[in-house]
Amino acid sequence: MNIIDKQFTILRVVFLITFLVYLLLLLKVIWFKVASPFTMMDYLVNFNLKDFKRTLTLSSNFVPFKTISSYVFHTSNHNIVIRNVLGNIFLFIPFGFLLPVIAGRNLNFVQVIIFSFLFSLFLELIQLFSRIGSFDVDDILLNTLGAILGFFILDVITKVISHKARN
Repeated sequence: MNIIDKQFTILRVVFLITFLVYLLLLLKVIWFKVASPFTMMDYLVNFNLKDFKRTLTLSSNFVPFKTISSYVFHTSNHNIVIRNVLGNIFLFIPFGFLLPVIAGRNLNFVQVIIFSFLFSLFLELIQLFSRIGSFDVDDILLNTLGAILGFFILDVITKVISHKARN
């Protein structure tokens, strides 16, 4: 293995560790901001259909763009808009950036969209069934948009680096 291959391998390991730390921080922000992992596991183990039905009606949004439009058009508190709309986008920019890097750029644009959508859906479903946080389809859309932005940022950086390397 030559020096360039070793450097590339080391860099890939650094990005993998960064991605794992990012995922742990993401779980902390999304799932464990309100309750501990033990509380969430207790809710999941002691699942109650009555409580679940109440959660579905009181704190879940299954209508695309309902929450986003509510924040943008009907909220005078701009901090709520920034925290919820932009926050959900920014949370997933690293996902769209780091996932293709650790996959060795074998992931294309559509695959990044699918993986980010499914991962965000997974996070929202855990919130729904554990009753920690709330399920919101708009969060899935915003998270996926963030991953798309991360993918494009990686694409731009890659093109700039390869252009500089050629010159």
